[in-house]
Amino acid sequence: MILLDSSLIVAYSNQVDQNHVKALEVVRDIDGGKYGTSVITDYIFDEVVTVMLVKTKSLRQVVDLGERLLSASLMFRIDEELFRSAWGIFKEQRGPRFSFTDCTSIAACRANGISTIGTFDEEFRDIEEFNIVGE
Repeated sequence: MILLDSSLIVAYSNQVDQNHVKALEVVRDIDGGKYGTSVITDYIFDEVVTVMLVKTKSLRQVVDLGERLLSASLMFRIDEELFRSAWGIFKEQRGPRFSFTDCTSIAACRANGISTIGTFDEEFRDIEEFNIVGE
């Protein structure tokens, strides 16, 4: 399994993003089955559609993206247990490195045995337990 971070999805969906070409390559590998099933969380879904609406100002385009995400990815819901785990991660971090959404991603990965994250966020590279795809 591979968790798709919002930075990867936004880069893939936005042709003017600085990481767009890299994101196309990563998604091609994901589609080819290189990393197994792709997953997102409901928090990632929220972040992606919000960021893309701000960037594109096109509700139709963002709804299409949201529908593709819902049909192409397994979605984990952040329940009470994952929320509390994420809050613990957020509170214990050294300095403001991870957003709360990032902390929910870390908690979801740990709870579900996911060790691969597709992201362009540099902060994830500092967590040794994860294999980062998207360099």
